[in-house]
Amino acid sequence: MEKSLVINVNPLETRIAVLEDGRLAELMIEREENPSVVGNIYRGRVDSVLPGIQAAFIDIGTDKNGFLYVSDIAGAEGTGDIELVDGMPRAKTRAKRARQQPIETMLKRDQHIMVQVVKDRLGTKGPRLTNFITLPGRFLVLMPTVKTLGISRKIESEKDRERIKRILKELRPPGLGLITRTAGAGQSREEFKKDVDYLNTNWERVRTKFETGRGPALLREDLGPILRIVRDQFTEEFDRLVVDDENEYDRICSFLDHFAPHLRGRAKLHKSRQPLFEKMGIEEEIAKALRRKVFLKSGGHICIDQTEALIAIDVNTGKFTGKKGLEETVFQTNIEAADEVARQVRLRDMGGIIVIDFIDMEITANRRTLMKKFTDALKKDRARFTVSEVSELGMIEMTRKRVKHNLIKALSQPCPYCEGSGMVRSVTTMTFDTLRRLQSLFYRTKEQQLILQVHNDVARRLQTENKPLLDLLLEKFDRTLTVEAVDSFHIHDVRLLRARNRREIALEDFAKGIMDPD
Repeated sequence: MEKSLVINVNPLETRIAVLEDGRLAELMIEREENPSVVGNIYRGRVDSVLPGIQAAFIDIGTDKNGFLYVSDIAGAEGTGDIELVDGMPRAKTRAKRARQQPIETMLKRDQHIMVQVVKDRLGTKGPRLTNFITLPGRFLVLMPTVKTLGISRKIESEKDRERIKRILKELRPPGLGLITRTAGAGQSREEFKKDVDYLNTNWERVRTKFETGRGPALLREDLGPILRIVRDQFTEEFDRLVVDDENEYDRICSFLDHFAPHLRGRAKLHKSRQPLFEKMGIEEEIAKALRRKVFLKSGGHICIDQTEALIAIDVNTGKFTGKKGLEETVFQTNIEAADEVARQVRLRDMGGIIVIDFIDMEITANRRTLMKKFTDALKKDRARFTVSEVSELGMIEMTRKRVKHNLIKALSQPCPYCEGSGMVRSVTTMTFDTLRRLQSLFYRTKEQQLILQVHNDVARRLQTENKPLLDLLLEKFDRTLTVEAVDSFHIHDVRLLRARNRREIALEDFAKGIMDPD
């Protein structure tokens, strides 16, 4: 499989895409107006302790306090497998830590504590914090607050795992923890030692700042989005890295010269006048990722619907009829959909409960094949997930922990008309509603001549098939009304004007049937 890291830079935002065999697999967006602080380490002050939810608000010197759960306060030790996502550890000991002593006995108001951001602020919520500090390197992650020795689960060779474990025991600084990243597979002792020395030096700087400082403050700022991605993801698996900004290209090359010189030759500068994302077909892929319906090559499609409780994905054969009978047609559609569903889950960074309604299959062996195909496709995902077996009805339930902000939420906002439901009132409903509002208004005013501005389709209905109703209403109240179609109006938009001066009657007053005074 060919993998590419493609980076588009402009003054307002940075977009980083991962392509697999030319198709968009992941997209990360960081905007200048809302930069990520994930990975930053702070000297925090306990602002308040909440025993009822076993959490605390921590003042980190920003405009919004951070949130710290009791399970994210250091105090557990152990040795074992730990997965890493973007340099942040996912330890298996969270349940044990949750059974620690109550938070009110661990933290007191105005106490200072070192914390690190693991999730950016979202809406009115402040950033999510942890006291399990991590300093990521190229091959290792230093964890100063625990004595853990861990190896990424994705390093599968038992021989290499044992070798790495022996090296870590020799190199580990006293009292500190070390975790091997996936990129550490097969690396030499010398490479690990370089990482340990570099990370330990950084930790001493952070520790000194914490001990000598006063009040909430930033102790260490993580790398910017581009170098962070290069550090955390750009490994031997990637065939190339392409960036369209010369300054960032120079910074990337300098970083690779120091940390991964063998990958330096894979970095390329895009010099064409044609925009990079457009040339590589990424803009089109992003547009498709915002749509509800995703089409399959066979003619089938999947529909993705997000609710408060879960995300539902429905698989349909669509135009695909097959050549060997219904079961074979369904099987082929499901197999193709399995790959696409896994890609969309990862690309859109879906989180929480996800239910995939594959088309029901009669043959048990086909259901087993589908399950294997789907789980294999999910292995490319960096996020933590669990998957259930295929049910008798062809459904698969899974849970997934988001790696970043959901793509839909990052690139869109709820529709002000449908409020996210995806539905708006029909032309018929809006036509009848407008007639009712006019009738209510006529009871309350003596204004004789009015102008009604509405959406094109509503205007057409009022001027054709529903014109008799409008004429009857105008005759009953002895009024004249001119209907104007406005191209720019949404289906819900309605505006009423006085004909004598074209002064607008406020929409809310029209809705209530109340006239503005002259």
